[in-house]
Amino acid sequence: MIRLYFLSIFLFLGITVLFGQFNETIRTDRPGQSIGAYSAGKGFFQIQSGFDFFDYNNSVSRGNGLLSNTVIRYGLTEPFEVSAMIEYKGENSDIDSQNENGFSAIDIGMRYHIYTGNGLVPSVGFQIRWRIPGIGGDYEIDQWAPNFLFATSQQLSDRLSFTTNWGASWNGANATPQGNYTANIAYAITPNLGVFFENYGNLQQSDFDTFLDGGIAYLINNNLQLDLSSGFGKNEE
Repeated sequence: MIRLYFLSIFLFLGITVLFGQFNETIRTDRPGQSIGAYSAGKGFFQIQSGFDFFDYNNSVSRGNGLLSNTVIRYGLTEPFEVSAMIEYKGENSDIDSQNENGFSAIDIGMRYHIYTGNGLVPSVGFQIRWRIPGIGGDYEIDQWAPNFLFATSQQLSDRLSFTTNWGASWNGANATPQGNYTANIAYAITPNLGVFFENYGNLQQSDFDTFLDGGIAYLINNNLQLDLSSGFGKNEE
């Protein structure tokens, strides 16, 4: 059964993958699931904030909900940043008309820009975050849950860029890790307007799920960008 994974409308301040590192325009990890290889830059404070509207339908249940996600980043040095993520989710399920809500994630972490590539030679970055346990609500976890990613970014042409992420995460409930990947291709139609297409997924033991998303980003000025994206997954149930 096809599951509509999310429909997202995002408003944020940030630094974007579509327009280059260490330049006058903003750069962020949005839109999409992929993060870039670069840090925010020394002395830069950045906020990325948005909403996901999601719906699912499988053999177990049907449901829908709204997720609010905010990431705060600050560059301590040119290659090194610290960050935090706060995520709040409300969900309605047809199982006994169950409603759940609460903080689904509060993360703290850091990112380091390891290497600056050129052309087809990718830039490389590393990010690690830890999800905080015991924050209350229906999504509370009992253990610290790490999440790490290696990110690569390539400028294939003046307008075309390619980003990948490879890493693993833990759910805070058990010791079984989940492998994660993303592959994102972005095209700058104009200096202010870009589109992207992305495949991402996860593997836990023998369970593999994969998703597709895509969307558009518009740079209003050097410090403000809007984006809109949607996606889906078809993963057995």
